[in-house]
Amino acid sequence: MLATTLTLATIAVAGAGVTMGGDISPPARVAARRPVSATTRALAVLHAWDRRRGTAWSSGDPAALTRLYTVRSRTGARDVHDLRRWRSRGLRVVGLRQQVAALHVHAETTRCLVLTVTDRTVDGLAVGRHRRMALPRSDWVRHRIRLRREQGDWVVAEVVAQPAR
Repeated sequence: MLATTLTLATIAVAGAGVTMGGDISPPARVAARRPVSATTRALAVLHAWDRRRGTAWSSGDPAALTRLYTVRSRTGARDVHDLRRWRSRGLRVVGLRQQVAALHVHAETTRCLVLTVTDRTVDGLAVGRHRRMALPRSDWVRHRIRLRREQGDWVVAEVVAQPAR
């Protein structure tokens, strides 16, 4: 079991330098790559999953949303039910974005990822035929997320609320 903690205030993002111009030859000296931490990998998985979820919500596509969860996921069933409720009112939710304040990796394998995350939903808009309304930012919530890799994609098995510390 791997235990790693991340607080966003302490993240430093390292990137490769890019040179503008016509020369496409490799630079004379290339900085050694740092190993990617479990926390960085988990955060990338989580952000990619959240983007796919936001796309499913903005397009009002329950089938696409269903594919983001394991077959018997109660969390997925609730999410799809909520999406259908918004659609039945003639609304789509666009611009959903998650802000992550803290992330703790409990377990990481090639097929399983277990995290505790503190995050909140921001920037959502309810959009209908003749209306557009900003949705309130959610409170910070701490929950445990269990993801599985199925057919090359990370899907959520369950999300369980955790008590605040």
